[in-house]
Amino acid sequence: MESNTTTTWQVRHITSQLLPLPFGFAPLTAGQPYLPCRGVSRIPADACSLIICLFPYYTGPFNGRNISRYAMVEDYHSVAGRLLNHLVENLRDAFPNHAFVPFVDNSPLREVSCAQAAGLGVIGKNGLLIHPVYGSYVFIGEIVTNLPLIPSIPLTGGCLGCNACLRACPNGALCATGVDLPLCRSHITQKKRDFTSFDQEQVRLGGLVWGCDICTDSCPMNHHAPITPLAAFAASAVPVITAENALSLLPSRAYGYRGKKVILRNLAIINGKAVDLP
Repeated sequence: MESNTTTTWQVRHITSQLLPLPFGFAPLTAGQPYLPCRGVSRIPADACSLIICLFPYYTGPFNGRNISRYAMVEDYHSVAGRLLNHLVENLRDAFPNHAFVPFVDNSPLREVSCAQAAGLGVIGKNGLLIHPVYGSYVFIGEIVTNLPLIPSIPLTGGCLGCNACLRACPNGALCATGVDLPLCRSHITQKKRDFTSFDQEQVRLGGLVWGCDICTDSCPMNHHAPITPLAAFAASAVPVITAENALSLLPSRAYGYRGKKVILRNLAIINGKAVDLP
């Protein structure tokens, strides 16, 4: 245990110096059973620990925006990926006989459960992690390692249980078993195929080209979230997508993987233009 204590302190020190953001440690089992993902093959056979990091993205209220808050900023895969890769390089230098594998989003691990186990927050009824300071306006990244680390202590309690997110969801997509995706406006804005007249109406009513922030914005635990300390997010926020800037933003945004047709279709809908359905 003494060796593990020293190792854990060293990893905590390196991480806090290079990544002055919320982080914690959890056992690998916190992320299991694995999700079906090709990333499973990247996990070392003797992996045992997780370093979980949060990347706050709230950039302000931005009244009049027409896109979800998380999609306003530079693609979090790129921003968080750069930071995690830099941390991994330093951890490998400090512990050359151990493996460190970073993941951002495209992960076989159950990230929200991992973050909860690492003492980084509680889970809301919308399934999102709620950090005590940054609320649910956070992205989650992790490093899988075969270095034994002492797990952080999970926070006690849970969300407030006020059901504000459930009441606010316009289609009742939030339920006891999770999210009913066909009713979720965020999911609907991302659809390529089988886009129905119902879907078109939901995009129009939601007014966002991508995503939906209703459940997060309604949560009282988010009402005092501070501006992100990450300059890459703060400096890159674009709250309004237009026909003029949409295509130039695609390569650097989280929604870019869906291609221009989805964004331009949704933009046309919220601008009141007729859209042919397949």
